[in-house]
Amino acid sequence: MSRTWAVSFGETERMDLERIIVDSDPDSALEFLKKVIYPKVREAEKPGSCFHDIAKPVDNVGRPVDKHKDLGSS
Repeated sequence: MSRTWAVSFGETERMDLERIIVDSDPDSALEFLKKVIYPKVREAEKPGSCFHDIAKPVDNVGRPVDKHKDLGSS
């Protein structure tokens, strides 16, 4: 079975990503994957958790949610 992943991050990470692309910086790109993207993917794999804006209610989600992920730094 194939899964689809979505990763959210804040403005600081978005600016870091933009700088990496503009500078064509492979070392920073790998560091970004290790420090920003991969930990979020690993966290999303934990059972009973989801990504969403933690300020919004999660009523009627249709499954138990015992942990909420922050969408990233602002």
